Amino acid sequence: MKRHENTANYSILKRGYRKLRPIQPYHGAGILFWHEDEDKKLSVLLGLRKYNPQKGMWSIPGGKWEAEDSYDDNMKPNYKAAAIREAWEEIRVRVENPENLTFLWSMHVPFYHFEVYACGLPEKRAITPYMELSELKWFPVDSLPEESVGFVRLQVAALIRAGRKGDI
Repeated sequence: MKRHENTANYSILKRGYRKLRPIQPYHGAGILFWHEDEDKKLSVLLGLRKYNPQKGMWSIPGGKWEAEDSYDDNMKPNYKAAAIREAWEEIRVRVENPENLTFLWSMHVPFYHFEVYACGLPEKRAITPYMELSELKWFPVDSLPEESVGFVRLQVAALIRAGRKGDI
């Protein structure tokens, strides 16, 4: 009887252990597109997320780093390549020259790594959302939507502090 109990306990433990998976760090990147008009008024392009966890929130186009994005010279995920790919996937804006992106903001904490780049657009053109965004809209930096992803305001503040560099 005792052997049967041990076998049952082992079986339960084994099933529970299979459910435990190592925590995979998240690596991602995005681009904050901006435009400055002739009156020097600055606007940023934000998209309305379609899916959870940020459904119904305004954010920059961005997302998870993928193996196809490769690694940089230091063998770290190539965040710039991920940002460029995500911009193409989500809003169909192609950044032809990675040098046109200006590093803007990052967050690196255990298991979460995200970098944001800035890219100026010569005009506030209408851009059609694709895939994960239901709407795209230009917002003046002093009128950002209340329903924005937590770090959007920090990213915009970094853009203002950095000066507007990096045109497409």
